[in-house]
Amino acid sequence: MAFYVPLGPRGGVFRLGTFLIGIMGGVAYRKACKRRDPAFINPTLPRPLLDALHAE
Repeated sequence: MAFYVPLGPRGGVFRLGTFLIGIMGGVAYRKACKRRDPAFINPTLPRPLLDALHAE
């Protein structure tokens, strides 16, 4: 069961902060994607399967 606690002006600061954290995380993710080697697009694939896919 969720409880609502009025935060007053702190609620606005909290929402603004979490919004900025989300934006900064997205920027960091995009920069990391640009630096990543395109051969390893799916890092969850096991290495033998990845080699088999590239051999075809």
